[in-house]
Amino acid sequence: MTTLTTRAVYIGGVLKPTTKLDLPDGVTVEVHIRALPLAVAVDPKDALMDDEAALQAMYSEFAEEDRQLAEAGLFSFLKTTA
Repeated sequence: MTTLTTRAVYIGGVLKPTTKLDLPDGVTVEVHIRALPLAVAVDPKDALMDDEAALQAMYSEFAEEDRQLAEAGLFSFLKTTA
């Protein structure tokens, strides 16, 4: 039996973990709730800063767009200077 500890934010009736949980779909878990003082609570966006894979996935579409824009700009530049 594996024990995981993470923080979660309660939003709209749903607990949302601030970190990715490495659990298979459909697994049943037991949850123990301990509310933290507001000063200790973590903004879920801050938790992403420690998750490089999640950040790369979120911004991969922008990286592709940047590459395409750079190529288009270089192509336009080469056409005007030739």
